[in-house]
Amino acid sequence: MKQPSYRCTEKLWKPIVRPPKHNYRLKDMGNEIFMVQDTVTKRFDFEFQNSRGLILQCSLFEPIRMQDKPHPCMIYLHGNSSSRVEALTIVEYLLPNNIAVCGIDLSGSGQSQGEYISLGYYESRDANDLYEYLRLKKPFITQIGLWGRSMGSVTAIIAATLNQNFKVLVCDSPFSNLTHLCQELASNSYNIPSCFFNCFWCLVKAKIRREAKFNIEDLNISQVIQTLPNDVSIVFLSAKQDQLIIEKHPKILMEKFRGTKVLKQFEGTHNSKRPQDIMKETVKFIIMQFDKCSMNSNTSQGDTKLSNNTKDQIPIPDIDAPLLNSEKPYLSKIDK
Repeated sequence: MKQPSYRCTEKLWKPIVRPPKHNYRLKDMGNEIFMVQDTVTKRFDFEFQNSRGLILQCSLFEPIRMQDKPHPCMIYLHGNSSSRVEALTIVEYLLPNNIAVCGIDLSGSGQSQGEYISLGYYESRDANDLYEYLRLKKPFITQIGLWGRSMGSVTAIIAATLNQNFKVLVCDSPFSNLTHLCQELASNSYNIPSCFFNCFWCLVKAKIRREAKFNIEDLNISQVIQTLPNDVSIVFLSAKQDQLIIEKHPKILMEKFRGTKVLKQFEGTHNSKRPQDIMKETVKFIIMQFDKCSMNSNTSQGDTKLSNNTKDQIPIPDIDAPLLNSEKPYLSKIDK
């Protein structure tokens, strides 16, 4: 992953909204048709124009057996300096349970257009635009949920306030307030006193608002999450050794959220591979909540019931697919 160069006047603000991009090739996504346990899966790559006029790149993974039958889908929202390739970390758990996965390069990331990222502000609009695209182009997809990590988990929360059709969320390592997060990092990583932080943070906010066109203060997710409807369900995931987004952030959001919620903590760091038992439990929660939503919306009896036998359905083999971090690409072999 090539590190961007910053001028002296940019070093305070630009790394926040223009971190390194994850440069990858389509072949790094694997074969278009492949097996996930006993499930023949097809990947369909497509692009669409978002509401800001940017072209975004996406990949839809579906069980071939379900392409002409009603089935739900989880949109995967990647983290900072990441891409849709990160969606491969959940494909092996959802596809055998007849749940499709749609990965997206959010605006400013991966192969999608966009000069800057916005830590969830504009990315949440991308998620809503993708929802509208799938509704128009994929009639057999029924319910659509969101699975996000880091920046992507914040994107999911904001998107659910914009679109009340998002009822099932997985939020892996969300921050509760971007300003507080940056203040923690400044203090813990660089020993910057609070008085100095407050001085330069005012400059950072003003510059980002002028260049990237969003207000950092709007990313107070502990306030945003309180506006979600009570019928939204969220699994919060938190790694105990996460030094980037420490465990108090998901705990704050867990406390503020009024809907159905579960917090799952596990051994690991911000970018470590999530344990299989945590992934399996998360998929069980998704299945249960999708089924509940189906009953509440009087889904027709002809709709396909999701499998609850996750012991048999979820693939067991351990694949070498670590989550992305902000220094290295998803698969190190593609970084030349």
